[in-house]
Amino acid sequence: MQDPILSIACWKEHKKSECTPVTANKKVEVDTEATLDTALYNYPTEDTVPLEKLRQLEHNQELKNILCNRHLRDMLIAIDKSANPAAAMRQAMLEPIFVEFADECLKVVEPASE
Repeated sequence: MQDPILSIACWKEHKKSECTPVTANKKVEVDTEATLDTALYNYPTEDTVPLEKLRQLEHNQELKNILCNRHLRDMLIAIDKSANPAAAMRQAMLEPIFVEFADECLKVVEPASE
């Protein structure tokens, strides 16, 4: 388990990164439309995120800004490549920047009822 004080210090350091927030004028060179259109859910569950919600994530400016953080992107890559993604996710949830990312995703995928 990581020392929470070190994690906060690390997060604050990464928060000062040289990343410029993504603006509406900048475009990522990924054909997300084609990727989402061809995505098939072989075994959907009640937790399966509908494609229209995934498309909403693509256009969320706050999420784009958070993803400027190189440390966060490295964590996401590590989770994706992990032999034990559940353990990697638990470890990532100790990092404030990852929690901020997850919270922003949830605001879109599962908005709070008013």
